[in-house]
Amino acid sequence: MKNGNINEFIDKLWSGEELIYTYNGKKYFSQGYILDDGRYRFELQQWEPEGNLLWKVEGLSNQESLEKFLKEPLFDGKTFWEIEKDAEWVDE
Repeated sequence: MKNGNINEFIDKLWSGEELIYTYNGKKYFSQGYILDDGRYRFELQQWEPEGNLLWKVEGLSNQESLEKFLKEPLFDGKTFWEIEKDAEWVDE
């Protein structure tokens, strides 16, 4: 991961912190949070070049949500692990 430590990034993903990162000219935002009914929700949004909710999972634990996210081909048909060396952690 450019501009950051991948282990720290994954720890922050697990804890649900808001993270902004870029890959292949696109800006992404990930976060996890507790819904009003007590379920955990983790989501991935694309912010640029246009804003879209790309993926979400609800009702799983932090760990299960993270594992599912890391295996999904969400980044131009690639998984997070396939793009992590080319992704850049953006601090905003």
